[in-house]
Amino acid sequence: MLRPLPFTLLALTLALLAPATSTRAQGPPAWEASPGGTISWMRTTSTGNLLVCSSEGLKGIDLVSGTILWTVKELANAPEGGYEEITNTPFVAVVPAAAEGQLLILEPFGGTVLFNSKASGIDHIASKYFLYTNNAIVLVGQKADKSAAMACVDMGTGKVRWTKDDSFSKLTSCTSAGKDAILISTLFFAYKLDANTGAERWKQSPDPKFASMSGLMGQLDKGGANLGTNGQTQGLFITTPHSPELCFMALQQTKQSEKTDAQGKKTVTISYTTFLNAFSIADGSYAWEKPLQLQQQLGTIVPLKQGLLVGAADNNKVEMLDYRTGTGLWGKNGKGISVSGPLSGAVEMDDKTLITSGSTNAAAMLVDGTGTERWSKKVKLEGTIQRVMRMPDGVLIASSEEMDVVDLATGTSQLGKAFRGGSGNVASTEQELYLFNTKDHLLYRLPLNGGAASALNSTPLEFQGKEEATHVEVVPEGIVVSSDQNIALVGPSGSVTYNKYFPAARESGLTRALLYANAVRAAYYTAAFGYTSAAFGSVSQSIQVTDASSAMGKDITREVSNLYGDASVMAMDFTKQFLARASARFTATASTSATQFILSDAGKREFVLMRVNKKDGSLGETILLGKDKTPLYEVDGFDQAVYLVSGAKVMAFK
Repeated sequence: MLRPLPFTLLALTLALLAPATSTRAQGPPAWEASPGGTISWMRTTSTGNLLVCSSEGLKGIDLVSGTILWTVKELANAPEGGYEEITNTPFVAVVPAAAEGQLLILEPFGGTVLFNSKASGIDHIASKYFLYTNNAIVLVGQKADKSAAMACVDMGTGKVRWTKDDSFSKLTSCTSAGKDAILISTLFFAYKLDANTGAERWKQSPDPKFASMSGLMGQLDKGGANLGTNGQTQGLFITTPHSPELCFMALQQTKQSEKTDAQGKKTVTISYTTFLNAFSIADGSYAWEKPLQLQQQLGTIVPLKQGLLVGAADNNKVEMLDYRTGTGLWGKNGKGISVSGPLSGAVEMDDKTLITSGSTNAAAMLVDGTGTERWSKKVKLEGTIQRVMRMPDGVLIASSEEMDVVDLATGTSQLGKAFRGGSGNVASTEQELYLFNTKDHLLYRLPLNGGAASALNSTPLEFQGKEEATHVEVVPEGIVVSSDQNIALVGPSGSVTYNKYFPAARESGLTRALLYANAVRAAYYTAAFGYTSAAFGSVSQSIQVTDASSAMGKDITREVSNLYGDASVMAMDFTKQFLARASARFTATASTSATQFILSDAGKREFVLMRVNKKDGSLGETILLGKDKTPLYEVDGFDQAVYLVSGAKVMAFK
């Protein structure tokens, strides 16, 4: 039996199915709830909470019993477009009805409103920062008079700890600096503030020249906040566990010059200068003798064990800088090395570094501690590199369009040449890697302990509806290959157990809930492996790094704790509930679910939601959605539950 790695998740397939006689009739709901008032929308959160908005308020419903747990009356008839599940937090943000600039932030377990922007004097929220270590939320926005404001809100009580005027108006980053301090950056300055009082501990600029013009730079900061990003100045602020005593700030300035020749033709020239410097987190003192001044556009910066990898957005050069001194460590005289396109990411592999570059035409190269290439040629792929997976003797490199497995020592392809198909067309067990090639429509098996790739099926697996495969998943019965409207199962021997096509749904309103369920499931997938993104250290980095031998099997609670801070210092009971709930949901879905939902037309313009068995493609029970082209229903992709609004009631089908 094939045993999938923990936390391997398959995206839900959305489809429209012709009526089938093999389906089972709808059974009674597990429970029914009457929230009261007219129901306008409902959502299931990634933490497994069911929220229902009606004319009486926003309500939380217990998933087991259907009991109404809490009500927030001021969110009655809140617009669905104003709902947001805040990334990397257990919180949700909701805009009240007829209050476009107002914002409420609440936790979904008990319905506690943590923050009310109107009550705090901030009418419009521009950005939000959740700092678990500090038990705080930092919000930046505008007051009623359009002046900028910043507020620090206590997560436990919802009370505002302190506020700042528009001197801190244009925040580019905000992060914890221990339990009692935070680090923020504006366009021109970095600050360390007391997390409890807001008192300034130090203020610093990446260039001493800017520090001497503090007043002018401060006014430019304010202007940037009120006018939005002006495109003339950009900044980046970095902290890393590889150098925990230091922080790093990059500042890009843009200069535009215009020249007119004898014929009156105007030529515009744009040049960029990027300043980079390091500060002591303790006291703000400069760590480097002088700032690094680069004649290039600010690009991707990746903190690695060896040092700070700095790339440009407008050229192909990268530099490796010593954390303590800023000295270049790679290339002739420490001036860096060339890559194939702007730097996009980097992954350290033992004592070497895999560097990815480019976008539509991406490349990967392996360098040693001096920056010297170790492969005779670069690995080149179409599309943007999205996934890197280390194997015992090789590495999988997958983009949005292609994938390849190369020998780590030589860089030669173990597949002969790159396969067509995006990064989703890869799945693995503890022993094998499975890759679907959309060029020859064959599913390949590659042993992780060495050996050649071999086609599992001899007959090409082709899909209908002009679709190509986009996802591969290992299940106990074999390997599921799917797209939006097609699903097939290839058995361990290579035989195709089933290959089914379901024409696409025509009503967008019907598909919304399944699409949202898919997004929630994807969000959990991202959270599960979020710790791997630390290997890149760049907020702009999108590559997923996985370790086939160990990373996938790590305890999920510990990994989520790495994302959200040390659970032992969290003062909020609902945050601990979130971590516990996340752990439980991951545990429940350590193996992929046996079924997935299919949207179907029951005839007479009535719609049903079905379950399809991945084992044999058979159809299970149906859930009647009625004739409404925009029915209110939610699908929990983890608990495999469906919640349906029928009149004034909410029904749960497990």
